[in-house]
Amino acid sequence: MARIAMTAGVRILVIVLVALMTHFVEVAVYAGAYALASGALALGDFGGRTIADPLDYFYFSIVSYTSLGLGDVFPSGHLQFITGVEALNGLLLIAWSGSFIYIAMGHLWPWQPCTEPGGLAADRKPGGNAP
Repeated sequence: MARIAMTAGVRILVIVLVALMTHFVEVAVYAGAYALASGALALGDFGGRTIADPLDYFYFSIVSYTSLGLGDVFPSGHLQFITGVEALNGLLLIAWSGSFIYIAMGHLWPWQPCTEPGGLAADRKPGGNAP
């Protein structure tokens, strides 16, 4: 990506969008794991709101990945373990993404100092009082 000519703002936007898409892929992988584990492998089931289609698995996965935990759908059996692993994984990856974006912004965007170098000492006049 460093060889592609783009402004710093566009580069940050691309980094944010790639991180977001990566999180969506991760959530989709867990949604597939829930569908497989509850259907074919019969490792557990879901209580609360009925899981009717693949988008419901994706919904539950994104709620778990972000550690939101709404509670309208909840796992039982061994699916509880997968849900805990997903919440921990999501917490770590979201925090890592935020840190990475912050560091990238620090490297790509020029930061302006808030004050002049030297602080108040540079503002004093010889032989006079500070304002």
